[in-house]
Amino acid sequence: MSKIFYKALGKKEEWPNITAVNPASLTYDDVLLVPKISGINSRSEIDTSIKFGPYTLTKPIITAPMDTITGERMARELARLGGIGTIPRCDIYEMKKICERLTNENIPAVYVLGLQNYLEEAKTLREAGAKAILLDVAHGGLEKLIQAGTEIKKKLNLFVIAGNIVTYEEANEYKKAKIDMARVGVGAGGLCTTRLIAGAGIPQLSAIFDTISSGIPVIADQAIRKPADLAKAIAAGATIGMIGSIFAGTDETPGEVIDGKKIARGQSSESYMKDNGVSTGEFRAAEGVTIKVPTKGPVENIVEELMGGLRSAMSYSGAKNIKEFQEKAEFCLVSPAARKDSAPWLSELSK
Repeated sequence: MSKIFYKALGKKEEWPNITAVNPASLTYDDVLLVPKISGINSRSEIDTSIKFGPYTLTKPIITAPMDTITGERMARELARLGGIGTIPRCDIYEMKKICERLTNENIPAVYVLGLQNYLEEAKTLREAGAKAILLDVAHGGLEKLIQAGTEIKKKLNLFVIAGNIVTYEEANEYKKAKIDMARVGVGAGGLCTTRLIAGAGIPQLSAIFDTISSGIPVIADQAIRKPADLAKAIAAGATIGMIGSIFAGTDETPGEVIDGKKIARGQSSESYMKDNGVSTGEFRAAEGVTIKVPTKGPVENIVEELMGGLRSAMSYSGAKNIKEFQEKAEFCLVSPAARKDSAPWLSELSK
């Protein structure tokens, strides 16, 4: 992974030993990728494939396990496009049926479990053909989750992803527990209010730097709002980017179209919790929102835009594959004025 920050006149610093800024304060808009001398003549030369547990993907994109983002249809389409879908928590018997259908057609997918009956449910899914599971808990630093990951890995030998976490200490515990991959990000989701309700989280780019420093592979979850964010996450060392909110409203997302819009909601929203028998009150607050999103057409259009941005970023860094990108990429810190320069300012004058 790249943790190199360009200063000026060829001088560089390595995160976390960077000056003029708190190293734990960085998100994607705080940096730009530095253009390098490149021998790449065409973006078609660039290989974006990755190894993701038992699967080889041609695109480092995984859908978020949100019930208004990923269903069986979305999982099938992401597989066709070269990424992978994550089937959100649901009745284990329904998930087993989905798993059997996808397995019979060689469609890769990740299946999501909570901490209740995790071993029994993981076994059921493995028997149905599952190869990868995600232990999905808002606070991935729970000791119970870490123990569950260890037990599933030891007894069932599935590819185990767990999260969400944001720190080096948590990631080290995952690594010691033999968890295969960490899902990284707290409070920066497009439909998440955790930072407003609980005040918890770490800015996303710093969270990637921190967790990847443990040596565990990570999924960059949350805060990916545009193609550049995916590119920066991959450059920082993430194996794959998890996409949720920007897929909302696409044809393949679950739900009906009403007046040209579809429902999108966070998995900790009051609406989701009510539908799943979880009550809010003194001991639990909703940490997500529910909105209506205009329809966007096929998800393929957004995937193509994300990948076009990633390929362009890799070309600017002189990298022909993801490994080279993570070795060659360099970041530079930007000022608030520079952030304004990053937008097409002339379009503002035309309004």
